[in-house]
Amino acid sequence: MKSIKVLSIGLALFTLWSCSGNSDANQQQVAMPPVQQQQMQTAPVDSAAQAQAQDPAQVQAAAANAQSLPSAITEFIKQHFPNATIAGVEPDRDHGGLEYDVYLSDGTQLDFDANNQWEKVECMRGVPAFFIPKTIASYVKSNCQNAAITKINKEYNGYDVELANGMELTFDRSGRFVGMDD
Repeated sequence: MKSIKVLSIGLALFTLWSCSGNSDANQQQVAMPPVQQQQMQTAPVDSAAQAQAQDPAQVQAAAANAQSLPSAITEFIKQHFPNATIAGVEPDRDHGGLEYDVYLSDGTQLDFDANNQWEKVECMRGVPAFFIPKTIASYVKSNCQNAAITKINKEYNGYDVELANGMELTFDRSGRFVGMDD
């Protein structure tokens, strides 16, 4: 159990370090402008944490957890993140059903609901365009100096979006801008 906690910490630090998404040419991409170090608000990744994340026992534990995922989730990940592997899985029973927080080798974090549908995607270098409704991508491109979307969270009544510059935006279910969060 201790190795899973260490892996989770290492993966969390790695998530803050980097993330890449699907680069399908048919998808609309939201480019990320240069971002200053203080805007990213990332924790430094120390070499001890990186070394622990490479521990073969931890890799084996992550693989075992990945095997416990429903096939719908593993297929979804293979389709949308073909260059990444599952580095960690955290089952979650907070909302009455079995949900999963999945950490990929490229630093991406995906949260799936009890119906195996994605509900949150977090990538420090930008969420893949597949996850971003076109109206939201268009709004961000036009009104936020083309800042990259680093996190998108599907809510019951819409979407919460976080940008690389720290702005947090709220959109309704159809992707219309509602407001900014503090």
